[in-house]
Amino acid sequence: MPVKLRLATFNIENLFTRHDFKAFLRGPNSREARYLTPVVQFFAEYGNGDLSQFDDFRRLVETASVAQDDDKRQHTALALAELDADVVALQEVDSHNALERFLQAYYAKLGEKPYRHVVLHEGNDPRGIDVAVMAHADWPFYTRSHADLTPAWVDDTDSGEALLSQFPKAKTRAGEMRGQRIFRRDCLEVMLTKAPVSVFNCHFKSMGGGRDASMGMRQLEAITVREIITRRFDDPAAALWCIVGDLNDYRQVIKIRKRRDDNGLWVEDIEMADESGVDPLLADGFGVNLVDELPEAERWTHFYAGERHKTQLDYIIASPALADKVRGTPQIVRAGMPYRTPNSDDIQRYPRVGWDRPKASDHCPVVVEFRV
Repeated sequence: MPVKLRLATFNIENLFTRHDFKAFLRGPNSREARYLTPVVQFFAEYGNGDLSQFDDFRRLVETASVAQDDDKRQHTALALAELDADVVALQEVDSHNALERFLQAYYAKLGEKPYRHVVLHEGNDPRGIDVAVMAHADWPFYTRSHADLTPAWVDDTDSGEALLSQFPKAKTRAGEMRGQRIFRRDCLEVMLTKAPVSVFNCHFKSMGGGRDASMGMRQLEAITVREIITRRFDDPAAALWCIVGDLNDYRQVIKIRKRRDDNGLWVEDIEMADESGVDPLLADGFGVNLVDELPEAERWTHFYAGERHKTQLDYIIASPALADKVRGTPQIVRAGMPYRTPNSDDIQRYPRVGWDRPKASDHCPVVVEFRV
C-alpha cells in the first residue's frame, strides 16, 4: 500500500536564541552588522564605543530584538502550518534548543500536529546557523552528518574526478582548499524508516562577494552531494532520494523592470542563467528539479530587492524514480513574504505582515507530496 509523504524545505532565517554583540564592537558597516535585526542597527554606535554601561546596553538591545522577532516567529509558525508536511528540512537554525523553543512557544499555539522527532547536527558555519530536520511521530528517521568531507574525498574516485573536470570552477576551488571542509554548513543525510526515502538537507555557500566569484564553491558542494549519493546507491536513478534546502543559486531570474504594463503591474522579464551552482545536481538527468513543474513565472522562492530579482534558491531535487512518485504539483508558500515583493498583491498575507517586516522569512518554503 503506497504511503503518503509530504516533504518540505524551509529556510527560516536566523532562528537564534542569542545575540551577537560583535557587530557593535566592529561598527555599523561590519559584516556582522548585516545580521542584526533592523531596529537594532540604529544602536550600533551607542555610547561612542564606551561599553562601561554595557549591561544596560545589552538589555536594551535584547529587548528590541525580542519585540521584533515575536511577530516574525508567529508568521514563521503560520507558514510551517500551511505546509502541512510530515517531514520538514530546515536551514538557518541556531541550535536544537532554539528549534525546540520555537516549536513550543509558537508552533504549538496553532494546535497543529506536533513534530516529535527533531535533529540538528552542528555544522561548519562560523555564525552557528545549522541545518535541521523534524518529523511527525509516525515518521521516525536516522541521520548522518557529512560536515567533515574535504576535496580529497571527492576526487578519490573516477566519478568524483570526472565531475570536477566537468565543472572547472569547482575544480579550481577544490585545488585552493586542500584539507579544508567543503560544506559551508553541512549535508545532513536523513534516512526515513516509514518509507525507503533518503533526504539530503543542504545550505550551500551564499552569493556574498559576487555570484560568479562564489560559483565554484557552490558547484563543489553540489558535486560532493552528488558523489555521496553515487556511492550510497548502486543505481542512483532507480533509488528513492532527494536533495532539499537553500542552495543559494538560481537557474533562471525574473527581472522586475521599473515600468508598468497596461494592467498596472511591473513588467517582468525571465532570463535563463548561463550556469548555476546547482548544475552538477541536474546534469545528465541525475536529479529532477520538481519546481520546474510550475510555470516559469511561478518558480521563485526569494526576492532580492537590491537587484529587483525573483529567483528560485530553495529546491527539492528528486531522483528520477522518486520524481515519478510525485502527486499534484509542488507548492510554494508565499503568504509570509513582505509586501515590498513586486506583483504580489494577489497573495493573501498572514495578519500583520509588513512592507519589509515582520515576515515569516526572506525565503518561501516549498512542499511536495509523494506516494511511496
